[in-house]
Amino acid sequence: SASLAPHSKAPMPLPGGLQHVDPALAQQLAAAGGGGPNGMPTRQDVAQATAQKEEQEQARADMLMRLLSADAKERLNRIALVKPDKARRLEEMVIMMARQGRLQGQMEDSGLKHMLEQIEGAGGGGSGSGVTYTRRRAVDSDDEEIDLSDL
Repeated sequence: SASLAPHSKAPMPLPGGLQHVDPALAQQLAAAGGGGPNGMPTRQDVAQATAQKEEQEQARADMLMRLLSADAKERLNRIALVKPDKARRLEEMVIMMARQGRLQGQMEDSGLKHMLEQIEGAGGGGSGSGVTYTRRRAVDSDDEEIDLSDL
C-alpha cells in the first residue's frame, strides 16, 4: 500500500482564484471561522480582511508621516530596507510616544537616532549584527616544515 507523507505543507487552494494571502491573515480568518464550507474563509472574508489590514497600514503610515520630520522619515526608510523588524519597532515606539503625549511636534532625525541606540543597547540589534572572523590556528611544528636545503 502507498504511504502518504505525514502533514505535508502543501499550499491550500484559495477561494475564487485568489493568488496569495498573508499567512497571518489566513490564520486569523481560519480562527474566526469563515462562512465557506468546513469553516474555510470565503472570497468575501479574505477581501474584507485584506482591505481592513491595508486600511490599518495606511492609517499607520499617515500617522508616521505627521509625526516624523523629513530627515527622520528618510532614515527610517533606509533602516526598513536593511532591517524591517528594527524599523517596525522604531515605528511602534514613535506611535506609542505620540499616543502617550510624550512627543512634542515632529520627531527629528536626532531623536530617531537616540531611539535606535536604545534599541541596539537593549539587545534589539541581535547577536547577528556585525561580522566576526575566526582564523584557523596554524600548528607550528618543526616536523612539518619543508626542507629546502637540497635545492
